[in-house]
Amino acid sequence: MDYQEATDYLHTLQCQRPKLGTETTRHIVTYFHDKQASIDFVQIAGSNGKGSTARMLENILHTAGFDVGLFTSPALYDIREQIRVNGQKISKERITTYIENIQPRIEWLRAVNDTPTQFELITALAIHHFMLKKVDIAILEVGIGGQYDATSVVNPDASAVTSVSLEHTDILGNTVEEIAHDMAEVAPNENPLVTASSGNALTALQNKTDVITVGSTDSDVLVAENLLRSAVKNNISISGRDWSVQTQISLLGRHQAMNAGIAATLAKQVAAVDSEVIAEGLKEVTWPGRFEIVAMNPMVVLDGAHNPEAASALSDLLARHTYDDLHVVFAAMSDKDYEQMIKQLPSLETAFITRPDTDRAEGMYPLAEAFEGHANHISKIGNILEATEKALTLAKKTDLVLVTGSLYNVAEARNRWDHPTLTKRKFA
Repeated sequence: MDYQEATDYLHTLQCQRPKLGTETTRHIVTYFHDKQASIDFVQIAGSNGKGSTARMLENILHTAGFDVGLFTSPALYDIREQIRVNGQKISKERITTYIENIQPRIEWLRAVNDTPTQFELITALAIHHFMLKKVDIAILEVGIGGQYDATSVVNPDASAVTSVSLEHTDILGNTVEEIAHDMAEVAPNENPLVTASSGNALTALQNKTDVITVGSTDSDVLVAENLLRSAVKNNISISGRDWSVQTQISLLGRHQAMNAGIAATLAKQVAAVDSEVIAEGLKEVTWPGRFEIVAMNPMVVLDGAHNPEAASALSDLLARHTYDDLHVVFAAMSDKDYEQMIKQLPSLETAFITRPDTDRAEGMYPLAEAFEGHANHISKIGNILEATEKALTLAKKTDLVLVTGSLYNVAEARNRWDHPTLTKRKFA
């Protein structure tokens, strides 16, 4: 088996199934290991900001001298991005060996009608890799909710719920209280759960477990965003009971400042990291596809906002920049509340409606209908790279081009800057 065959086999597994729980993931993990070894796990749940928070915490802990594993989802391009140790992606050889070794067990599970999903298998692969690498701390980004997520196979030493909003209501519940109740299941035994949630969601979390709150007022950890230092840097301050941090971050917006506050608090919990190290670790963090400015004149922003809460945060960030017309390249998954997402965006000149290469994507006609009255012009272009090129051609130097709606959309558009030779050849 080579790497392509291994990933092809992985993609034969289903993305979702009706069975809930961690039993199948636990079965796969224990197929290789009887116990979790001496790794401290950090679990990060939430509706938005999980990946950014995990990435920030990874860099803080690595700056502090720890060997750190990081599992995130989804990947922009390749599953290797989802599993990293000290910033290095898992090798193709490791994935191939893992799939070869586990394939007979997967087929056994398939025969008893217990086939794991892709996410369950990749989660188990990540944990297995972290054990083999003997990392000090492993950070796991939760997929959906908390109680039944595959990452909940571990017993975390520290955990967070970044934010709570209506999502995956068919699985998690129809109210933010029900969703928060599900996410609260990631709470560790020894430390309070860290959260930047507010309102009814926060109350639901507090009714379930002890929490440390992160916020701009009336919180255990106070976070202040001291305006943009530049188009790509932001000054922030974080203050705990007996510690404080002042630094700059490249992930922009109030929501990212809150994520930094959560990451700093988790670092204090899991490893008692010094404030100076936290400041240095946060300063160097980048995370593709999160208000990522990839070009100027016109400014081009890639942002994977995929629900109304994230779209609202994106709109707030757009308001801080000066531009003439806004042109949006938009695609969304069919299970997302894209109508409310579109309502959160500022009025725009042109909406380029497109569709990424995934079965989960919503069709262009429903998306175009949702943009009626919100865009002066609407154009349907089935290829994301072509839609992005059309937007760039139309935009003046003083305009802003935004690619958003899904990380799938962002990943395909980002190829224009990551692989410009291929893109130019395609549209020559």
